[in-house]
Amino acid sequence: MIFGYGKMSGCAVAAMSVLAEAHAGGKPLSSQEIANARNFSQPLVAKVLTHLSQAGLITGTRGPGGGYRLARKPGEITILDVVTIFEGHRDLLACPFGPGWCGVGDPCPLHDTLVALSDTAARRLEQKTFAAFVDHPPPSPDQRKGSSKF
Repeated sequence: MIFGYGKMSGCAVAAMSVLAEAHAGGKPLSSQEIANARNFSQPLVAKVLTHLSQAGLITGTRGPGGGYRLARKPGEITILDVVTIFEGHRDLLACPFGPGWCGVGDPCPLHDTLVALSDTAARRLEQKTFAAFVDHPPPSPDQRKGSSKF
């Protein structure tokens, strides 16, 4: 189940969004170009790209003119495909009362709520593909400076 996701998943979604934006042009992008586009460190992006490549979501070529591309069309890759690579192993529904509560006797008071949230999040991430980024370029650096929604 996927309720939330961490830094690696966030970086992976960001990297895939950059590759989706560049997909139509066919030009491969370096890990540095991807990192610069979303303001992540190049070593983190490189690590994420390795996992995405091993999972078959992207392809990479070495040398001059090399770089990374999506392995499939953006509309064929869901956000959940990416998040699952990094979060599928984590127990994101861990009982807030600690081990030995849920699964032993009656579930904790939050159990049903956490399961419902996780299921809803997974369904939403499964419905959204990287095609959403193809015709929706990111804001310019000047636009990003003025907005702070968090």
